Amino acid sequence: MSLMQQAHLKGRSQRVALEHLVNPPRLYLDPETPTPWPPSPRCWDSVIHPFEVRQEWYRDYLIELGEDPLPFVGSVTVNGIPHIAAASIVAFLGSRGRTCLWPEPRNHLFDVVVDMAEAAGILVMTSPWSMEGGAGPFGAEEVLGLTLTHELAPVIVLNERQGKDDQLLTLARHLALVWLGQSGVSTAAAPVRSDASMPRFCDAVAREVVARLHRHAAANKLVVPSMPPIDGWLAVATRSSRTFTRALICNTGGTSTTFMSAFRMLGIKSTDVLDAIGRSLDLEV
Repeated sequence: MSLMQQAHLKGRSQRVALEHLVNPPRLYLDPETPTPWPPSPRCWDSVIHPFEVRQEWYRDYLIELGEDPLPFVGSVTVNGIPHIAAASIVAFLGSRGRTCLWPEPRNHLFDVVVDMAEAAGILVMTSPWSMEGGAGPFGAEEVLGLTLTHELAPVIVLNERQGKDDQLLTLARHLALVWLGQSGVSTAAAPVRSDASMPRFCDAVAREVVARLHRHAAANKLVVPSMPPIDGWLAVATRSSRTFTRALICNTGGTSTTFMSAFRMLGIKSTDVLDAIGRSLDLEV
């Protein structure tokens, strides 16, 4: 079986794990609230599908480039020591330093950590999720984060309605999931049916990761300058992951990716907008 075929099979297996929520306590990060019934697979599919499409495109792109699997995916276990796992996460992100792909400074520690995660090979996306009024697979609860783990192209999606400090903690929880090699979702009051060891492990790792990052920032090992917000087109690229957006724009219009496919993945409708997003990323378009 080819590497491409294996990757597609893994993608289907991941979707099965995420759609059928009858007995997957590993998918949730809050150990306190019991779940009365599993949400609708169809409704859940509508939540994850846009991010899964982007991940599949980027995964195939990396396969074509001959990239190696990321060494940290699945490198720890839930039976490990949380502060050691946290040290591994911070050390690995720190070894990548601030990425040079995005020239403008960032105005919050969260933004710096997103840059470092993307430089390490993790696609970080955002979404204005809101499950108020009973909409969505979690009833009235709000999705905080989603991880679609893959050894080549892990994706973390965060709720952009959260404040930056809350997003940083959620990002740290989902980095822990990537290091565990697990996919999962966290909500404001996420249900767990049985063993809660993984949610508790992720929470413990996340608290330690954030504490270590703040200590690094205080010691001037991370530069967090104060700057105005990024412009609108760059914000569009950031929502879909800047790493993903750069790769997509650079590979659109050839034989592998049509403009219509790129428009759908970025949620836009014209080449003028695509070009504007590319210019915001300092691409020649």
